[in-house]
Amino acid sequence: MGLVLAIDIGGTNSRFAAFKTGPCHQLVMKETVWFSSVEAQSFDHLMDMLAASDFPYSPSDFDVTVIAVAGPVLGGGYCDITNVNWDVDFRGGYEKYGFRSAVLINDFAAQAYACRTPAVDGCRVIHAAEVSPTGTVGVVGAGTGLGHCALVPVPVSELGYVPVPSEAGHISFPCQTPEELDFCRFVMDKRNLSYCCGDEVLTGRGLNILHLYLTGEDLEPREVAAKMKQGNETLEWYSRFLARCCRNYAISVCATGGLYIAGGIVAKNPFVVEHPVFMDEFLDSSSMGDYLKQVPVFLNDNQESGLYGAGLRGVLHV
Repeated sequence: MGLVLAIDIGGTNSRFAAFKTGPCHQLVMKETVWFSSVEAQSFDHLMDMLAASDFPYSPSDFDVTVIAVAGPVLGGGYCDITNVNWDVDFRGGYEKYGFRSAVLINDFAAQAYACRTPAVDGCRVIHAAEVSPTGTVGVVGAGTGLGHCALVPVPVSELGYVPVPSEAGHISFPCQTPEELDFCRFVMDKRNLSYCCGDEVLTGRGLNILHLYLTGEDLEPREVAAKMKQGNETLEWYSRFLARCCRNYAISVCATGGLYIAGGIVAKNPFVVEHPVFMDEFLDSSSMGDYLKQVPVFLNDNQESGLYGAGLRGVLHV
């Protein structure tokens, strides 16, 4: 039995949870607290916010602390977090925070680990197919950023899987038609970018610019989502674009263990993946159509799944 502090730092929220661990990788969440990542001025400030809160533990109470961060982790000890103006730097050690032991992982590695925890027990089935027990698990999620990760079977590991982090949200976006390419140029011009990527199309700011392109209305993401709920062209484009990214990643990692869609946008707006255009686009492949029919697709709308994934990584460390 051990105690794990899980921290999930995203571009919008920073979440903390205390987990008690048990046999067979058991996790029991005891306490949680959330803060605004934007209000925090640094990781030190975030830890000060934790200390000033009602969270009933101190960092030294935990056997291990696992910090999941939005962005690439370099050398196991540094991440310049995307979409906030500060970093997490353990290259000089983590002892000043009172941690007994600490591990830094990508936030979507945590989402991938979460697929082997109770966090996904209530997932909604978007496309029913048999889950391969030896298949790779893929995770794609849109929120402040567009995250990807794969959980690959490795029988010799303790869990039986290892996460393979990705920054695929920053690769060139797969526009296909002349109108989509025109939209891509629109994004590049408006955002002053060298190329158009998923992080600019499927995130909150992506909702803004997609709706602006299609309608001329410059609205906040939540306002765009409210209009999408009624059914409009923005919804059709967004559903098609998300499905295309999911399809590409499912093919890339051979996700017969399941493709899980996470992230705040779809969790709060499930009609995006319920729209018929989503599955039509996901299955639209002249060469891999039959294969894609064998990929189960799930919606993970558990907003604390990243904490469960970080907690599981802590269990493996304890």
